[in-house]
Amino acid sequence: MTCKEALIIRKEKHVGFIKKIQLKLHIISCDFCKMFTDNDIGLLKKRHLSLEKNIKEEKYDKLPISIGILSWKSPKKLLGTLLTYLENDLLENVNDVTILFNEASDLDIKLAQFFGIHYIAKTKNIGIGQGFLELAKEAKTDHILILENDWHLIENKNTTVKQLKSGLDLLNKGFDVVRYRSKNNPGYPHFSFGFKGRELEYYDEWHQLTSPHLLDAIHWTPLPEVKFRDQIQKEGDYYVTTSRYGNWTNNPCMFKKNFYISVIEPFTGEGIDLERKIAYWWPRQNFKVAHGDGLFKHMDKEKYGK
Repeated sequence: MTCKEALIIRKEKHVGFIKKIQLKLHIISCDFCKMFTDNDIGLLKKRHLSLEKNIKEEKYDKLPISIGILSWKSPKKLLGTLLTYLENDLLENVNDVTILFNEASDLDIKLAQFFGIHYIAKTKNIGIGQGFLELAKEAKTDHILILENDWHLIENKNTTVKQLKSGLDLLNKGFDVVRYRSKNNPGYPHFSFGFKGRELEYYDEWHQLTSPHLLDAIHWTPLPEVKFRDQIQKEGDYYVTTSRYGNWTNNPCMFKKNFYISVIEPFTGEGIDLERKIAYWWPRQNFKVAHGDGLFKHMDKEKYGK
């Protein structure tokens, strides 16, 4: 039995949908098809019909945001992540999306093609910093939202669009970073939880300062703008501070494109160097950092089981 025949038998009621989205089964391998569960196919059908309706009614007014997604050897993980973006209309509400695959595989490329997402395929692993830098340079707008393959979007379309719009407003008012890791459901692991209860006391070797991750206390502290009033303030729906207490993070954040490129280029290094190399410099720059309710949850079942 061919891959095409097997998929049609398993998904008989979805064959019409598969034809509608022009899934070219003759170029997609059995390994690719096996990544999709019945629930995945059902979601794709549901979202496709919704997209057709919205496009006809011209409901999409794309935000001036470019998304860059970094991925390495994890097509199944990326599939789960992209399905959350599809389910909550993220891909349709931004200007452009690019995936950079380190050590790209055939499955990686077929996955990007399936979703119609522009991709950059690297034969080698150029590392996190270099990958982020290339994604930023590829962006078509002045605003870049940086993600990796394990950040699930857990908010609906209306909440997502609202937060992205308010983030754009902050960047245009002079903020340098808007963070988007979910405040109430950040996922696992979140290493800053190790400082819970000693937020103003712990010393960090990378930063050579006390409390460089203080802004992360919003995840577990009621009214952090009161408890840490000298370091964190509230501005609208956002908790705000400076880079002295809002460390550099590779977690989901939005930046002005040119700012992002100029900041990380000297520190990209190799492999996972970026966060370590930039750590000493970042908190001494007085950049403006904001973190609201957030949108994304860290999900890596392959590595952490949750």
